[in-house]
Amino acid sequence: MSDCETTADRAQGPSTTAHPRPRVAGRRVTDLSVAAGGIVWLGLAVGTISGVIPIIPVALYVALAALVLVPLGLSVVDIPRDAMTATVAYRAAVVGQAPAALALVAALAAPQGSPAAIALTLPWLGVTGAIALCGLGRLAARGGGPLPELAIDAGLLYVPIAAAFLCLHAAGISLRFAPIIVLLTGVHFHYAGFALPLVVGLTGRILTGADGTFPTTIAGRATAATTVVIVVGILLIAIGITFSPIVEVVAAVAFTAAVVGFAIQTLYNAVPAAPRLPGLLLAVAALSVCWTMALALAFAFSSLPGTPSLVTIPEMIRWHGSGNAFGFALPALVAFRLLEA
Repeated sequence: MSDCETTADRAQGPSTTAHPRPRVAGRRVTDLSVAAGGIVWLGLAVGTISGVIPIIPVALYVALAALVLVPLGLSVVDIPRDAMTATVAYRAAVVGQAPAALALVAALAAPQGSPAAIALTLPWLGVTGAIALCGLGRLAARGGGPLPELAIDAGLLYVPIAAAFLCLHAAGISLRFAPIIVLLTGVHFHYAGFALPLVVGLTGRILTGADGTFPTTIAGRATAATTVVIVVGILLIAIGITFSPIVEVVAAVAFTAAVVGFAIQTLYNAVPAAPRLPGLLLAVAALSVCWTMALALAFAFSSLPGTPSLVTIPEMIRWHGSGNAFGFALPALVAFRLLEA
């Protein structure tokens, strides 16, 4: 499949084909960023584990998202040719992502609350703002649906929230939460807010017809409903964490059921339709996200007054975080990049 013709492009017609992606020496800038970012992240991980680099382990999830997952996501997002604002924003995000990600990594190592830490997070806020403009431009160019494309738009629109919380963390502003919660919220919106809706939308392209609508079968309607719940539930869980444990638990239950339902649909319908390697990666992602969502549900239940602590924050960071990063987001986004090759 060429750069200018994706599954969504063929469904929407030739008038909305995707804009060519920025390239250097014939290679996509996003691919070069992913490769370089992966090398930087491996060095960062080794330095952190050995104690040479002074950042906390959870910051490695932030670094992985900024250095690798965001450019991977940008590599599979198509921008319609007639969406000029989105095209400019997309180019700015692609070109600015790598230096902004490096600045963010430096911010994570800088003293919290220092002017340097705050200043070093601002480029990432700018890049994610440009990504959000891409989402708005895509949405405006289509004038609404189809549902898989709306999920992709949501992922692009959510990611500045992650950057905003990282800015708060760098500034030492914890609002009404424990400081670690502010940082974890930044992590959450990179994975559940950015990667998950993108994967749901891209998978939805495989599961829908030429017009972008899900089949009128029970399974098709259920998948459409799970897509809506996932997109809305991301925000509802954050609201519940902020204002009401009951809202958090109810939203987490609905969100978990939706994600697991979509994962099952991926295993039964999307995986068999994909070539062997992308299909295997999507299967790993679908199985992994079922495990991580079970942990998230247990953690949300533990927030209710008088309930036992089923999963602690350190356990969530280790198992939920690693599962989402290496079991779900990375394999799934790599799979969709391979499907474009």
